[in-house]
Amino acid sequence: MIGASKDTVVSWENGRNPLSRTLARRIALVTGVSEQSLMKTTGPLLTQYTGTKQHFTVETFHRYRKVFWGQTPEESVRLRLRPCVDTLELLFVAASTSSEREGCSRLPELMDSFIQWCHQAREDYELGAEIDAELATRKGPFTLNKSYTEWREMAKTDPTMARSFRFKENAKKEGQEMLELTIKKMVPVWAPGHSMRARRVKRG
Repeated sequence: MIGASKDTVVSWENGRNPLSRTLARRIALVTGVSEQSLMKTTGPLLTQYTGTKQHFTVETFHRYRKVFWGQTPEESVRLRLRPCVDTLELLFVAASTSSEREGCSRLPELMDSFIQWCHQAREDYELGAEIDAELATRKGPFTLNKSYTEWREMAKTDPTMARSFRFKENAKKEGQEMLELTIKKMVPVWAPGHSMRARRVKRG
């Protein structure tokens, strides 16, 4: 759950390697134990999220898991998603306004870091299969409205996509004439920084 191998954990337990602060934070987040008490080589483990210092016990762990993480994966996501979204929004707003006086924004570099982090997290925690399975549940209609010139260009550069939309050449059509085509059920592409929810076609 914290991204550490059994050998790494054994090395902490027998004192061969010290526990890093990064992994101490992860253990604290998973279990509710105090990060500071984990970093100490002596003394009891203490509870992290309480006003007074209390000894960390198995009962503490189970209570923390139930309250902080929820009893099911779905509940866990609901509990943690909103605070993470709020934090990400705050970071992006701050980055977009931090260099306003110089006439530039730090948002592009923050966005790039976020995209890289998403890809790295997907690889580090081997989440590819789970992400693909979740995206497969988000199938929905996807519409493109392009000129015949643009459709013809797609047919040359990306024939698979053009076939997916069932584009058929019609020599009688002028290049500037518009054509709207829809894929009934399309799985959204894994693309951090873009909406990965299936777009619903709204009819006015």
